[in-house]
Amino acid sequence: MSAPVVDAVEEEIERIESERRRRQVQAQGGAGRTLLVAGVGLAAFAVECLIVWLLWNEFQPIWLPPVLHLLACAAAFALAWYVRPGGSVSRFMMLMALSLFFMGPIGPPGVLFAMVLHAIFRRSATPFDEWYQSLFPEEVDEPSRKLYEMLTRGLADAASQENVTSFTDVLQYGSIEQKRAVISLLSRDFRPEFAPALQSALADPNPAVRVQAATAAANIEGDFLERAIELETAARRAPNDSTTQIKAARHFDDYAFSGILDGDRQAENRRKAETYYRAALDLDPESAAASLGIGRLLVRLGRLQEAEDWFEAGFDRGLVGPAELTWYLEATYRLGDLDRLRYAVAGFGDDILADPRTSERLRDVIRLWMGKAQPSAPAPGEMRLV
Repeated sequence: MSAPVVDAVEEEIERIESERRRRQVQAQGGAGRTLLVAGVGLAAFAVECLIVWLLWNEFQPIWLPPVLHLLACAAAFALAWYVRPGGSVSRFMMLMALSLFFMGPIGPPGVLFAMVLHAIFRRSATPFDEWYQSLFPEEVDEPSRKLYEMLTRGLADAASQENVTSFTDVLQYGSIEQKRAVISLLSRDFRPEFAPALQSALADPNPAVRVQAATAAANIEGDFLERAIELETAARRAPNDSTTQIKAARHFDDYAFSGILDGDRQAENRRKAETYYRAALDLDPESAAASLGIGRLLVRLGRLQEAEDWFEAGFDRGLVGPAELTWYLEATYRLGDLDRLRYAVAGFGDDILADPRTSERLRDVIRLWMGKAQPSAPAPGEMRLV
């Protein structure tokens, strides 16, 4: 066995032994620490009762009650700091001193009652590390785990042919374990299109699922802010790079309409997205990504006439593709401008249908407006497995 391996084994044995000794000392000092805190609490309560009695009877001199209170608090803080039966500051002793200082005679009984509840519930409580690990388990490189993630994300090769359960369906009808597994996946690999599933988890009737979903949402927002700072910094350092401006714009654009931000932050992200898109377009007037981003923002914000004019100006410059036509058709439809919609479908419908990037949903819409019949289903005798 090599020397590094032996050293590693010895370090692990020493760590285990040290942890065992620490737990043994902690267990031995637990009873003494509890009795000490209880004794201090009873003594402090007796002193505070004496102070109340002195105040009630207007005992002279008048400065004696507050002095007794300060002395009792000082003694409690001193005991909390210097007396450490288990080798560390007793949290209940420190809580006793703080509650005594701020709450007077009410503090010590409250702390003693909290100690009783702690002793009762700690027997069945789940350790924090174990609880957090159950919320967000570490990734394990197991074939079964990989297969589960592929099916859940819809990344399997047969996903287009098989009925893969969606995130939202799992969160609505799945078991608690399945819901928590899906939330863990959402947190690790979040994309804006997953926002409806996360919103569904936040409204789940089970409190454990809601807590995990709230934790995941907080982690996602933290990652978003961290990434936003990086992209904005890069955009400021490279003001003449259109690609850097577009990256920042897309980031704010995606999260502005993800559904996980509040109204004010959504509006701020939309404003930033439009600013960066226009900066990229100023640098590269032929940028299809920037042109599409601005037009999409206009449609989403309800500025439909602006969006219609914007896309038509892009068509004149040759910026015609399935994505541009999709948002242009939506703008004309919502404006009620059906003549322009029919003209666009007649002029570009065949090109859209021929483009492999066109989704099936858009193909159905184009066929409907072109008056083309849907492909007929094969006869039972013609169906066969490939």
